[in-house]
Amino acid sequence: MKQKKFNSKVAFGIFYEQFKWSLWFLSILVTIHVFVLFFVPNSDAGIVNFFEFSRYSSAIFMLVCGIMAVYVFVTSHVQQGITRKNAYFGIAFGALGLALFLTMIPILVSGIEFLLAEYTALPFTFTSLGSGSEWLMETVFYLLNIFTYYLIGWLIGVGYYRFGWIIGFLFIAAAIVALSLNGYFWEEDDIGSVIPWLPDIQADSSPFIAITGSLILIVALLGVMRLLTKRMAIKI
Repeated sequence: MKQKKFNSKVAFGIFYEQFKWSLWFLSILVTIHVFVLFFVPNSDAGIVNFFEFSRYSSAIFMLVCGIMAVYVFVTSHVQQGITRKNAYFGIAFGALGLALFLTMIPILVSGIEFLLAEYTALPFTFTSLGSGSEWLMETVFYLLNIFTYYLIGWLIGVGYYRFGWIIGFLFIAAAIVALSLNGYFWEEDDIGSVIPWLPDIQADSSPFIAITGSLILIVALLGVMRLLTKRMAIKI
């Protein structure tokens, strides 16, 4: 029980620190989005809502957070007497909490945008993701996608931290493979043109397969990270 409590304390501390980073990120992203709304000409078909607008930026932000995690948190926590295991679980659960937060905020902002567009005389309209089931599917994709990006960034960070920059290039190659698989599950990467024997996954028509594949990739990344960090030398 004490061990679980300690894990949760470390996880909250790591989440809270990255939460503060995300507030700066979201503030800048919202500012850019508002500028685009009012000062960039848009077509009659409407412009993307904040949920869609933030999709790729949030993924890159999570990738950077993952790369920084080992340098910012592992060394300082282990020096304070926290075990590598606790640091590992702290980063993993902290990343999940951050992914949930960065998924929830764009949904809330997009909801406010749709309400304002419907009940005020704003000079623009927003594109819609469609039915409630489509919104749910996009939300699940958004969450799994940015969480995966964090884990891939963490993989790169640990590779460079533990093995140096030469072997670190191999971890970049592994990260590219993982990103390609993630895109394959959600139809964002035409990996089928490189490996023609792979079946064509349609995320819209086969969401169970896409979600299952994405979860398997996440579990695999978490397992690899546990192996890499279990006996990792800590740089003072």
